[in-house]
Amino acid sequence: MKSVVKMMVGAALLTACGTLFAQEPPTALNSAADWNKNANVTDVDGVINVKKNNIILFSKKFDIDPAKKYTLKFSCRAVNMEKDGDRSQIYAGFNVFDKNGRTLNCFNCLPVPNTMTEVVEDAPKGAKTIKVKDASKFKKPYGTINAGAKADLSDLPNFNMLGNVTDFVQKDGVWEVSLQYPLRVPVKAGTAVREHLRGGYLYTAGIKSAGKDWITMSGTITGMKNGTWTGRVWPGGAVKAQVVILVNWNNKKLETQFKDVSLTVE
Repeated sequence: MKSVVKMMVGAALLTACGTLFAQEPPTALNSAADWNKNANVTDVDGVINVKKNNIILFSKKFDIDPAKKYTLKFSCRAVNMEKDGDRSQIYAGFNVFDKNGRTLNCFNCLPVPNTMTEVVEDAPKGAKTIKVKDASKFKKPYGTINAGAKADLSDLPNFNMLGNVTDFVQKDGVWEVSLQYPLRVPVKAGTAVREHLRGGYLYTAGIKSAGKDWITMSGTITGMKNGTWTGRVWPGGAVKAQVVILVNWNNKKLETQFKDVSLTVE
């Protein structure tokens, strides 16, 4: 049985906080007043207009049922273009949360294969390097190093992120992992660590460049799998979700219009 949510996209800058409202995907909402307020978002005759580059989101969150299929779909186009080649970069999908209401990010959920290792020397608070047994499979520049890693991935989602990895080199029989910022906490020798990857949201409806003509963006997410971060399956530990759209991401001078936004659950 299908329940269709007709959603007019008018939203606000994404914040890390927020109250968990809806337990189920929301019923039909056809007013911009049903969305978080944003001075750059207006609606006229069922069409939403978004100025500048913004992260916009539906104000209510819903419970995730991995057995159901969630299809996000809408039409969009760019307006106020200064030249023919102008395009609005659109990213659309879901923001997800764990059972405690914490936002899940890619670096909580997506480990780099074969990077689990062990710290070989105490690293004090404020240090910008961590020495480990093996970092030969690490990747850069989008990696993080997370503590409390377990081989069976039962630590996921992992919120023990120690820092962003900027480099890793082998010295004197061990590997030295360099961090972007100083450690906020000390790390003891023997701590199990693993590299994870950074990334954006779950872009279920994809990433497209919108021009002057209306285009459709659509995608479906279902099921749940630990150790993944993809717009086609919910990551392990995800309990709630909300629609999120990044608008005019490459050109803050543009305006983009949205219409016929729906979330179909079956």
